[in-house]
Amino acid sequence: MKIILGQQGFTALLALLLPTCGLTLDAPNAPQGQVNETRVLAESSLGVNWLVKGGGFAQQHFSPLRAINDKNVGALGFAWKTELPTPLGLAAEPIVVDGVIYLSAPLSVVYAIDAVSGRIIWRFDPKIRLDMSAASSYAARVNRGVAVWEGSVYVATGDCRLFAIDAAKGARIWDSPICDPRQTGSTGAPRVAKGKVFIGYNGSDDQIRGSIVAFDAATGKQAWRFWTVPGDPANGFESKALEMAAKTWSGKEWWWHGGGDVWDPITFDATTGLLLFGTATAHGLDDGTGRPTAQGAKLFAGCIVAVNAETGDYAWHFQTSTPARQTENFHIVLADLAIQGQKRHVAMTVPRNGIFYVLDARTGSVISGKPIIPQGPQVPGAVPTNDDWMEGVEGCTAGCWSVRNWWPMSYSPLTGLTYVPVMDRRPGDPGPAATPYFGKLIGWDVRSRSIRWAAEQPIAINSGVLSTAGNLVFQGEGTGEFAAYAADSGKKLWSFKTGSAIDSVPVTFSVHDEQYVVVPVGWGSASRFFGPARLMVTNESKRGPSRLLAFKMGSTNPFPYPKTTAPAVPKPPPQTADQQAVQRGGQLADAQGCTGCHSPELDGSGAWTEGGGIPDLRYMPKSAHQQWYAIVLGGSHQAQGMMGFGIAHPFVETKPLTTAEADDIHAYVIAESWKAYRAQETSRSAR
Repeated sequence: MKIILGQQGFTALLALLLPTCGLTLDAPNAPQGQVNETRVLAESSLGVNWLVKGGGFAQQHFSPLRAINDKNVGALGFAWKTELPTPLGLAAEPIVVDGVIYLSAPLSVVYAIDAVSGRIIWRFDPKIRLDMSAASSYAARVNRGVAVWEGSVYVATGDCRLFAIDAAKGARIWDSPICDPRQTGSTGAPRVAKGKVFIGYNGSDDQIRGSIVAFDAATGKQAWRFWTVPGDPANGFESKALEMAAKTWSGKEWWWHGGGDVWDPITFDATTGLLLFGTATAHGLDDGTGRPTAQGAKLFAGCIVAVNAETGDYAWHFQTSTPARQTENFHIVLADLAIQGQKRHVAMTVPRNGIFYVLDARTGSVISGKPIIPQGPQVPGAVPTNDDWMEGVEGCTAGCWSVRNWWPMSYSPLTGLTYVPVMDRRPGDPGPAATPYFGKLIGWDVRSRSIRWAAEQPIAINSGVLSTAGNLVFQGEGTGEFAAYAADSGKKLWSFKTGSAIDSVPVTFSVHDEQYVVVPVGWGSASRFFGPARLMVTNESKRGPSRLLAFKMGSTNPFPYPKTTAPAVPKPPPQTADQQAVQRGGQLADAQGCTGCHSPELDGSGAWTEGGGIPDLRYMPKSAHQQWYAIVLGGSHQAQGMMGFGIAHPFVETKPLTTAEADDIHAYVIAESWKAYRAQETSRSAR
């Protein structure tokens, strides 16, 4: 029997009744993207769709679907793929509404994809500008997802805009400014509730003053803005909360520091009506300007903050940082737990410092806080890293270090475990610079505050986590492996080699009573701009294509495993500079922010990528070496996002490069190119 709906698609009642009646639903003329608060609350316990980030407002990243389970997952097979032409991979979490997948890619391009076939329905390109600033150019290369609400799809852009797109047609409805693209950009996924779209932006590393902004979902008009750190007191304070926060800052011109940016974690609590979000750090100054480092708590940097979702009024905060050490905050999960015989509505989070916090979601009071892995100096005399945390929280001795990043964890109300992706390092190693970091997926028992199980992974940075009622936990790895673990024991039950690094978030849904698991693949983490490639990918997985992959039970479709080849390193020009110039060039590259895009290894992507990619400078062609001054000093490639560093830019404190300094940086690039070239030739000779 078949029912035809022509107006509103699934209602909450039909979603509840149809599966039990053995009916199927066909709505060819129904409006697309019909998500609202009532529907999210009614359907989150069903799992048919993935309507919002995390599968529901609580962002537990848990699905009640169980057709794919620990008994039959071995028969899970490849269903389809969608090729997405981006050289910078994918980091987004798909949203799935009534058989349509909505997914964002770098440069804030949005796709609507048929959930059964993988066919692209429409593609929207906001045509963002890359020439506004180095910070916004960097932000444009990563996007972590969209929101869908009442017929619109929302995406934030690297040039500081929020777009509303028609969910059926893929056409622009409106766009509104979020921040100043001359300073920064936005990379996170918007959240929607109470008829408002919530979004933040990057910038703490660049002393940009943070805020979270609410826009009217229908019109794009700004509803409210909550500044996360105070501005210049001479201009007055925007709220009583900021006036209070200002008392925790000190030092000359302390307001110049900025920070506290909300670049990813936002959670709407439907129980309390509060919007919870995590803030990043507030850095001191070390650039030689003479301004002293501000001391104090620096509110609301390094905090979990709660505000009224409708008004933006301050409710409470909990600071995970301290006056001596700053840490930034990530994914916030809501749950109702029995703690010491009492039912508590809690917020759970694990900041960069690796401490698992359980907070009262109504008041922000701390219920517990404990490191999820052993912390502290691993070797006698080890030098603490900049992300080291501090003593004083249940065994976290001096020298605690960074173990977490933005990838969401997952909480299963069935097992009572939270599945947390972390980074670790082996004891006995000679310190952070030479340490072989590795990854772990930890099954953390919230009530006993202990590890139930842990699965080691060879690559330090891996994907977000999905758990299901089928007693399964799914996670992708930097190696390109997509795996399913038993949720109760951590035993690996199934895995699939995709050939591409996985830095995204897997989700699951059901269409026509058939459960699918989808995962975007392709090296898409913003971390690729700041760290060595070996911590994130293998030589093969970093070159794998960007794809959306779907899996379903019993599928025997052949998987087109990607064929990747490493391009040849072109022979560099002769090195005419001395070693001192090379050393100066390396230092200048770091001081001028070159490594912010090209990484400490000049970008480990292993190719001279174009079309929106960040090129590996070791693979520079002869023409690029010849145009060095025009590119680096004159800004000839500014439209592609490469700023001219010989030109003064607004909001940039560093002085423009001189010709001599550009020569030193070029000498450094040539030296690194020769290393790569000689290694290549040695490898060829050994064959």
